[in-house]
Amino acid sequence: VVRISGDTAIEVAEKVFKAADGTPLSEISGYTAKFGNVFADGESFDNAIALVFRNPKSYTGEDVVELSVHGGIFIVEKTLEAVFNAGAKPAEAGEFTKRAFLNGKIDLAQAEGIASLISAQGQEAAKASYNLLQGSLSNKISAVLEKLIDCSALMAAWVDYPDEEIPELQEDTLRETLENASADLSLLIKNYENGSAITEGVDTAIVGKPNAGKSTLMNMLSGKEKSIVTHIKGTTRDIVENSVRLGNMVLHLSDTAGIRESNDIVEAIGIQKAIEKLDSTSLVLAVFDGSEPLNADDELLIKNCNGKSCIAIINKSDLEQKINIDIIRNNFDKAICI
Repeated sequence: VVRISGDTAIEVAEKVFKAADGTPLSEISGYTAKFGNVFADGESFDNAIALVFRNPKSYTGEDVVELSVHGGIFIVEKTLEAVFNAGAKPAEAGEFTKRAFLNGKIDLAQAEGIASLISAQGQEAAKASYNLLQGSLSNKISAVLEKLIDCSALMAAWVDYPDEEIPELQEDTLRETLENASADLSLLIKNYENGSAITEGVDTAIVGKPNAGKSTLMNMLSGKEKSIVTHIKGTTRDIVENSVRLGNMVLHLSDTAGIRESNDIVEAIGIQKAIEKLDSTSLVLAVFDGSEPLNADDELLIKNCNGKSCIAIINKSDLEQKINIDIIRNNFDKAICI
C-alpha cells in the first residue's frame, strides 16, 4: 500500500492512477475504492485499487489516497517513483502519525501507542499498545484533569464574583479532590514499570560464578547456540545478548562473565561488565551450581543481588546436590531447580 496524504494527494494520485470505468478520483466521494491501473511515463505497469479518503475523515485528517498494488519490490519502487515524479515527497519515519497528531486526530499518548503497537513482539505487548491507542491512558488522565478544572473554575468564579451567590468551595471538598487526583496519578506512575515490561520487554541478566551453567541456560532459552559452552571456567568474557519470547513476555537476555576474583586482565574486565549489567538490569537470573557447596564467589553473587528483582536458578539438579538450598531460599523470593 502506497499512502499519499496532503492538500494535493488526490491531484497527485490522478497523475499515476486511472480507474477502469474512467471516473477521475477528484469526482468520487470519500471511503470509495476504484479498480484501475497505475502508470509511469504514459504506460501502465500494474493493476491497482485506489481508496480515497476526504478530509477530515482520514487517518491524518487530510485528503488521503491509498494505492494497493502487487507486493513485488520492483512494482512498489516503480509506484513510489511515479508518485514522487507526480509531485509527492517521501514521508519521514512516523510522519503520517505526526500529521494525525498535529491535526487533532489522536493525542500524544495514542501516538505513542501506535509506535508501541508496530514494534510489539508479543501478544500482551500488542494488547497493551492497542489499549493505549484506544485512549485508555488518555481517558484516565482526562478524568483527573476534568475534576481539577472544575475545582479551579469554581474557585475562580467565587473569587472574581463575590457579589454573586456562588457557593463557596469547601476545604474538605477541595482536599478530597486533590488527594484523589494525586492517588490516581500516582497509580499510573506506579504501573508504568509493569506496562513498560510488557510493551518493551524485560532487560534480563544471567549471572553466576564461572561454570555454573549460565551459557547453557542462555542457549536453552534462546533455542540456539548463542554462547560458547565448555568445561573450562571463564569461557564467557564479554556480554552475549539475545531477545527471546517466553509465553507473552519478551526477555532481553545478557549472558555475562562468571563473577569471581580474577587476576586475568581480560576476564576482570568481563567480570566488571557483568556486575554493571547486574546493577542496571530489570531482572536477574542468578545461577548456582547445585552440585557444589556455596563458596565465596556465590556469597559475592548473593550480596550483589540484594535488593534486585531476582530469580535464583539452582542448576545441575541431575547431579548429587551439595548446595545449601536453605541459604538460597532465605536470600531470594523465588528459587527454581533445573
